[in-house]
Amino acid sequence: MRRGLLFVVVAVLFSAGAVVAGAVPDSNANTRGVVLFVGDSNITFGAEAIDWTLTWQQHTDNGYVPVLASRVGASIRTEDCLDPTNCTTFNYWQVKLATVLRKINADAIVTDLGINDTTTPGTESTPGYSNYGQKIDWFMHLVGGKPVLWTDLPCAIEPSARRTGCQSVDSALSLAPQRWPNLTVLAWSSEANGHPKYIAAPDREVHYSTVGETAWSRLVVTALDTRFRAP
Repeated sequence: MRRGLLFVVVAVLFSAGAVVAGAVPDSNANTRGVVLFVGDSNITFGAEAIDWTLTWQQHTDNGYVPVLASRVGASIRTEDCLDPTNCTTFNYWQVKLATVLRKINADAIVTDLGINDTTTPGTESTPGYSNYGQKIDWFMHLVGGKPVLWTDLPCAIEPSARRTGCQSVDSALSLAPQRWPNLTVLAWSSEANGHPKYIAAPDREVHYSTVGETAWSRLVVTALDTRFRAP
């Protein structure tokens, strides 16, 4: 009688253990987060590397869903007119993000905006590197408090003619998290400055090479992983 009772108890415990073990999902189809990429042509051209890194290369197990809202030539204050040659308003991201964020509940926003602001000073409400802190604040007001990961610029390998503007952008970015706790500035400069090969044509182009696009995407996904655990 005692042996029979012991057998029943062991069987029940074994079954309960099986249920608990079965509760752990054995799936590669879950989602860590939906990530909205807002930026310029380096995001447009790097779309393959972004998708590869966030959904496959580093995350065959429960990766991210990247959504791209990039615009070639974009700065923070970008023309919002259908004909940009005669445009006097620079509220592109205000209009774009208002419509996109109504349709997509992004868990985080990643942006690389900055390099197209480095050629001229401009004004607070036009493209350019002057008053850049105010430009950053303008952008941050548009995201509705969502976490923003913003990569700085690798000024050492960008065209030398842009050096003054590039340093102004990076300086303003470094101070911005003090005002915006939902903003994290990722040190792409520390990663890329020692690697001229990350630029397609050093001192001539601002576009990243294939290896640069992959390195940028890996920096981003590593930062995302510290925020979003695997399901």
